Amino acid sequence: MKLSVKFSLAIVVLLVLTVVVISFFTVRSATQSMLTQMEQDGKAISQVLAQGSSFAGRVPGQVENVLSEQMVVEARITANMVAIAAGRAGMTPQEINDILKSITDSTVLNEFWISDPTGKVEFTNTGIDFTFKPDPVKQPQAYIFYQLLGQEGGVVKQEAQKRELDTRLFKYVGVSGVDEPRIVQVGYEANVLDEMSQDVNIQKLVDELTGQANVAAIWILDSQKTEVAASRQPVGGIGTSFSVSDINLLNWAVSAKEARSALEDDVLRVATPVLDGRGEVQQVVVVYLTTENVQKAIRDAILRTIFIALATIIIGALFSFIFSSSITRPIRRLTSAAQLMERGEITEEEISRLGGKEGKDEVSALSRVFAKMAAEVKARETKLKKQVAELKIEIDHSKKARQVAEITDTDYFQNLKQKAKELREKKDKEERS
Repeated sequence: MKLSVKFSLAIVVLLVLTVVVISFFTVRSATQSMLTQMEQDGKAISQVLAQGSSFAGRVPGQVENVLSEQMVVEARITANMVAIAAGRAGMTPQEINDILKSITDSTVLNEFWISDPTGKVEFTNTGIDFTFKPDPVKQPQAYIFYQLLGQEGGVVKQEAQKRELDTRLFKYVGVSGVDEPRIVQVGYEANVLDEMSQDVNIQKLVDELTGQANVAAIWILDSQKTEVAASRQPVGGIGTSFSVSDINLLNWAVSAKEARSALEDDVLRVATPVLDGRGEVQQVVVVYLTTENVQKAIRDAILRTIFIALATIIIGALFSFIFSSSITRPIRRLTSAAQLMERGEITEEEISRLGGKEGKDEVSALSRVFAKMAAEVKARETKLKKQVAELKIEIDHSKKARQVAEITDTDYFQNLKQKAKELREKKDKEERS
């Protein structure tokens, strides 16, 4: 396997491991963060519900108390007006009734009931014949005002309730008469208070919150773990009743006096105890939160992570191939030059090119060292070849001399030499003669 391929594979493997590890911890951290945020949301919802429950319990009573005080003022004004109209002005009952009716027609006040000393209604805007009696069985709503006949400056504030005349919901306040023993009663039809009680109702708030965002169900229990309010239409049947794990979580939160949560299947349950001023558990709010949105976010995060990881690996592989090629290219040149030098075919041009490699990296330094070594080797090789050639010539001359000596030392060569000498001498004599 080539070095560039090994180098590229090593980078890709390291890149894959890095991406996988980072992706794992990123998704895990994101999941934990989302669940923690859901738990915080559950605690926040619990606090809102606790405050809403307290608010729902206080506001209607406070409004009714304020209204009672206002009605006391109206009743006292009415008592003084009747005393003046009947005593000093000498007005007839019909004239006084007409005045009372004009008041109810032009204001939010609905009724006036003003009795004589026996409890029989003498003045009213209703036109109804009525007598106050002290019997709570016969008059479970009106009997309480009979006591005003025997009091001076007496006041009765009655909470809104259904009256025995027609079961309509009314709010009544009565005071004692000024000029004589009387019951002076004023009344408001308490539809507004009833509507307020229904609007400012913890059950309504629970039902409105159920199904919003990831809230599947809500339970509100008092300190005795008795139901105060619960979702009437829980999402997917979640939290329709308390399971053993729900009870254990509830007890855990109550004993710790702190919010506790538990993840079971696809539901995160958060139990938050609401403490009073003394630090005692006043209520416990259990919120069921579905993790569907979290799971969807996690799936989306995993898909995005896989896509990014694949893109990173592909880009990293391409970059590693280019990077490894840029690193191994000089090494391949050195390898090729070494093979040429091994065969004795390296050229001066190749040595010069390797020696001119600039840079402070190890490969560049190795190229320059190799070029220097190759030049020295080539120079020694050239010198050696020259020495070999010279040695070969000397060897050839010696060989020839030895061969000549071997020939001239033979008897045959000596005879030929003698015969040649004799022939030359004979020829010289003939030429002289």
